[in-house]
Amino acid sequence: MPLLAYTHSGEPLVAPLLSDHEWEHLRFARNRDAWMPYGKGRAIPKVSRLGTRFFAHPPGQASAGAQESDLHLSIKAQSLLGAQAAGWEALPEQSGTTPDGRDWRADVLCRRPGKAWTVAVEAQVQLQGEETYRQRQERYAASGIRALWLVAHEPAVLHRYWREPDPDLPAFKTTVGNDQHGRPEAQVQIDGLSLSIPEFVSGALSGKLHWSGNGRHGILMLVLRTDQCWHRTCRRAVLLAYRAETLRRMPLDFGAIRTMHGYDDAYARARAALPDLADSPWPFRNVLASRCPHCRREIRYHSHDWEGQDVLDVPIGVDVGEQGRRLGLTPHARWHWGPQTRWTRWAPLGGVGLVAHRRLAMRPRRLGPRTG
Repeated sequence: MPLLAYTHSGEPLVAPLLSDHEWEHLRFARNRDAWMPYGKGRAIPKVSRLGTRFFAHPPGQASAGAQESDLHLSIKAQSLLGAQAAGWEALPEQSGTTPDGRDWRADVLCRRPGKAWTVAVEAQVQLQGEETYRQRQERYAASGIRALWLVAHEPAVLHRYWREPDPDLPAFKTTVGNDQHGRPEAQVQIDGLSLSIPEFVSGALSGKLHWSGNGRHGILMLVLRTDQCWHRTCRRAVLLAYRAETLRRMPLDFGAIRTMHGYDDAYARARAALPDLADSPWPFRNVLASRCPHCRREIRYHSHDWEGQDVLDVPIGVDVGEQGRRLGLTPHARWHWGPQTRWTRWAPLGGVGLVAHRRLAMRPRRLGPRTG
């Protein structure tokens, strides 16, 4: 089910990029000037069950393995629209060979007008392991092409990559739901956003996709809860930092993280942004201690969660170093979208990122045996 055909003179006809007038003219033309690649006969314009325009081979001339899913076809078509919106030229179903003779075939190949082909977009609907992704990516790299992978199959097979992504394999979870008409619709998940395929491809080609990671800069999360100063002359609301954790929710010791480079500057910036935030806590016997930001009296409090409470997640940027690694804090390495000021779960070194509200889940209560 190709998206590409050619005129007799060799001009490409990309089905999703044709205007309605051009498409209807092809459909009803008596001597249609549209031919399948590699001399496979006259192209037949058709529309898939998801509304994607494509070209079909004449009966009996389809090559083995030419069938593909409607979803795969749709994602390819949407990728072409995204490339066009970014002002790039794009062709589907393009093949090439590495300098050492290895073949590759791109779902969509993109280039800036008049430049070399430099970006491939791959819609991966069939299950594929990480090793195969990397092998195929290496072929593209050997040909001077950067590939973006839209992972629309079961994501669990790439569980190691999702935990530790890297810049050499730009792969993104692509979920499939239903649009307002009940038809399957793919969305790319990145930085807490759900983007349509055209929006993601257009943005990626326009410089909105960024890799963040230098091997030292790490992110830890301060978890704050609202409380009240205990002293009768104050009784004002305070925000208490009662837990620190990694982005994977692993707890960190306040006594240890207070000495990390960047922590003091970041906490000072957090206090400037949140005037009710108490001092950075320190361990006191079996609890934590801090000072009220209003009356400066010492406050002591427990560090456990309160079920169902609202908390604030405040990301701060620190230098991981050897100490951070011993604590289980790893350098930040992740794909982000748009300007830094909108990146989620990220903060500059010695700074504060986007503050997020969260409600702690209620744990189900276990009921005892019934009594008569």
